[in-house]
Amino acid sequence: MLKYLLMILGLGLCGSASALAAYDIFLATQLRRLLHRNPPAHAWALIDKIGFPGSRAGQRFR
Repeated sequence: MLKYLLMILGLGLCGSASALAAYDIFLATQLRRLLHRNPPAHAWALIDKIGFPGSRAGQRFR
């Protein structure tokens, strides 16, 4: 009885681990798709005007 309970528990853990890995891959592809979209032209103009966020991080302390 304990043997079958542990086998079912092991299969359940393997199944949940594969579901978690599949969800992680899904989120990575969604993020890649969102990052590779064409941004609007005014967004690049704003970044050129104020500079990339973090490009001058810590320069005041040097």
